[in-house]
Amino acid sequence: MFKKAEVIIYSACILLIWGIASLLIRQFFEQYLQYYLQPTIAMLSLFGIFTIFLKWKVGDNLFGEIGFLYLGLLLVYTLFPAFAFIAAQDSSDPLSRLLPSPPDLSIHLWRHVLFFTAIGLGYILWRGTSRISSDIIKKNNSRNDLVIFFLFILIGVCLLSTLLLSAPVASYYDHYTRYDHLPWIVRKFVSLCVRFNQGFYSLLLLFLFLDYKKYKFFIPIVVVVICTYEIVYSFGSRIQALIILLESFCLYNFLIKKVTLRKGLIVGISLAALFSVVEFVRQLGSVSDLKDSVSSDGIKSASEFGAVYYPGFHLYAERNANSLPSVEWEMFFNDFISIVTFGDFERWNPMAWYAKNYFPESTIAPFTLGPIADSAIWGGEIDLFFRGLINGMFFAFIMKWFIKRSSKWWSVIIYVYCYATCILTLKYTIFYHLTPLVKTILPVILIVLLIRRSIEKKKNNTYYRTT
Repeated sequence: MFKKAEVIIYSACILLIWGIASLLIRQFFEQYLQYYLQPTIAMLSLFGIFTIFLKWKVGDNLFGEIGFLYLGLLLVYTLFPAFAFIAAQDSSDPLSRLLPSPPDLSIHLWRHVLFFTAIGLGYILWRGTSRISSDIIKKNNSRNDLVIFFLFILIGVCLLSTLLLSAPVASYYDHYTRYDHLPWIVRKFVSLCVRFNQGFYSLLLLFLFLDYKKYKFFIPIVVVVICTYEIVYSFGSRIQALIILLESFCLYNFLIKKVTLRKGLIVGISLAALFSVVEFVRQLGSVSDLKDSVSSDGIKSASEFGAVYYPGFHLYAERNANSLPSVEWEMFFNDFISIVTFGDFERWNPMAWYAKNYFPESTIAPFTLGPIADSAIWGGEIDLFFRGLINGMFFAFIMKWFIKRSSKWWSVIIYVYCYATCILTLKYTIFYHLTPLVKTILPVILIVLLIRRSIEKKKNNTYYRTT
């Protein structure tokens, strides 16, 4: 049951936040706070209300809920731009090129609030009250040691193939074009290695966590090595490392020990700080340059946190000015078209459309287009609300699907992968998961199923020969 004391505490916190906000807005009404603080407080309040309802419906394991993590990420990707506007009364690059006014920036923050509200409604209404079973797979299986061994071999083959076929790389942007020199068929092979390797990472972590007592000191080493390799190999890209860390976090929460809100908050702040440092080192070139930058300019958050805000703001500005470039109707269905295409199909990719029309000289698309930006292309704020509603319902469906099958290892890895990559839904599209599930996770699950059955068959044959 949901405790009355917890309801009172949450409600008191929300009222306190609103009270402080009212005083600040009154005191600084003629300054920029009136534009940025109101949507910020609204978002924090909505997140508190969502947390109360979700806790009431599903219990204490909030960090096991994909909807909770997703709204937490949306909260971060809204608060950081808002606080940046409050701290600096002039907008930083690249927003400065658009000459935004404070009211315009504020209106787009309210669009984030609208999207947040729609997601929360969709998730709460569709989620139901089913809870994650305590019988989620925990026991080690004798086949897992050999499976782990084969996974290390498969990961090694994938990494070696991508390294040997890569062109020389000297910068972060070169990382995205390192295979462009290869013939078409070889590029497809590399694409396959990259995709499958992501799935092999996920499965390796799962089987290590399934035998946590045996591998508890080895798991942190594996996680650190994978994250370090991915960041160094990509010259500073952090997304794959973040996915690995979120997968480890989710597996630990399910299989080892439930993560509390306090510990989850500490982990979140630590990750934000770590990835901000990685970005600055990538941009400046060295740790010593980072020290000089901090001493002269102060501490700043990574520009990554504006990656969702900027393209959405830009395209809504274009929409309001009736100057959006023409689009092909097939682009609306890109999520479904991508499932049956191979490699880097870009004809109806919104990112490619955006780069072609606004950054034609760029080697790669400099920005991703998330659901908020997509709504500007198609139907505006009404479109945004229904995208958010469908987004929340889709994640609730994933959650309910997993709960019914939580005793199966393949179900766990599908859910853990969706959980860890939900941040990409925020940066790309609401049905982003369809493509990697079909092209990455399902194939590697089939490969591991074959390995496990081969091991079992070999053991059975050995048993019969010895008896």
